[in-house]
Amino acid sequence: MTVQRVGSVSMGKFAPDIEGGIHHRNGESARTSDSGSRISGDRISVNLLGDGYIEAIDGSDIERNAKQQIQSDLGIAGMAVSAPALEAVGSKSAMQVGRFGWKSQHASLMSSCADSLRNELGMRNRLYPDEYPTHTAADSPTPFDTPDAKTRKTELERLAEEIRQTPPPARDASLAASRDGLEGEKLFTNIGCAVCHVATYKTLPAGTRINGGTYKVPKFIGSKVIHPYSDFLLHDVGTGDGIPQAAKPEYLDQSTANKFRTPPLWGLRFRYGMMHDGNATGSHRAILRHGGEAATVRQHYEHLTSTEKQQLQAFLNSL
Repeated sequence: MTVQRVGSVSMGKFAPDIEGGIHHRNGESARTSDSGSRISGDRISVNLLGDGYIEAIDGSDIERNAKQQIQSDLGIAGMAVSAPALEAVGSKSAMQVGRFGWKSQHASLMSSCADSLRNELGMRNRLYPDEYPTHTAADSPTPFDTPDAKTRKTELERLAEEIRQTPPPARDASLAASRDGLEGEKLFTNIGCAVCHVATYKTLPAGTRINGGTYKVPKFIGSKVIHPYSDFLLHDVGTGDGIPQAAKPEYLDQSTANKFRTPPLWGLRFRYGMMHDGNATGSHRAILRHGGEAATVRQHYEHLTSTEKQQLQAFLNSL
């Protein structure tokens, strides 16, 4: 699914159109003119499998990624952003390290799902209760997410719960263990890809309360070693479109306008359109689009031999 973000620039600041500048919620194209101060950009949907484990990563581990990158000599300096767990707004711990969305604009899976429920599926909910500005008063109210009479759970709660139950995408074990796959993994680290696509984390212990105390890490997620291949930081890799995103307007951070979250690479082999707009068809083209902070790493890739590139591709195809 592709969603278009649209707004305008005034005095160097981006202001989204109504409804957060999201022009469609049904996956169909809705392109508009970019003339004058108008600006638009595409966002493709992201993989949801294993997000419950990402939610349980200690925020300090993500912040540590940023500190380590500053010490590297590759010109990479990822940005850790603070984002709200909307279900905990009002508590002192509502703001956490963001990790969901192309701008890491959500800290919790619940708030991320609530955003998608309203803006992609057209269902208002307790975290996004407002009627759409484009709604005609004469029409019936837009659907609102209410608890089921039997389970007492809302669609939002069921959606977040379902995603939390999903395991991370499994690797292609045979390809990962092949000679090319193993050599490619070494190259992935040696040329600098692993600086941003961080392979390994250990989730918080079971019973740890996160998201402002509203959620307790369950046993099946707690203290698990996972391999998402992301630092969950924002980077300027030269593909920015000048559009910042936020959980809600009051959290809009203009400094994120040309930065994007490092997408996790697990499940990569199942994707076709890559990067934030889906315009890179295949990992080779995605790598070649890397500029800005990633320019040096891209140059390292370009200097690989054809055999080495094939080995690196074998590793990526195993993810």
